[in-house]
Amino acid sequence: MGGERPGGITVLAVLYILSGLFALGMGAMVLTGSTMMPFFGGLVAAVGAIYVIIGLIDFAIAYGLWNLQPWARTVAIIFAIIGLLGFPIGTIISIIILWYLFKPEIKEAFKKT
Repeated sequence: MGGERPGGITVLAVLYILSGLFALGMGAMVLTGSTMMPFFGGLVAAVGAIYVIIGLIDFAIAYGLWNLQPWARTVAIIFAIIGLLGFPIGTIISIIILWYLFKPEIKEAFKKT
């Protein structure tokens, strides 16, 4: 890899782990609740499954960022672009993440040697 992991990437990886835990928890609660809603159960279960998938993707991003995998930077950028829609807090956080991931020294850290 390009070298040592920058401190900001470590922080970002930990935040993705926390986000993954939150998404998995939400998914579990929604999936459990779907059994109590016979009419909308299938739709609610689908939403729960989406939360679980997002949580697993968050864990994958965290792993990739931690290990300076170039694909993880790309996926984190995609998630940050999607996060721009979460006005106002998500937009602010996503702008900070995008700014950080596009810094030249951060891009360099993810380059393969």
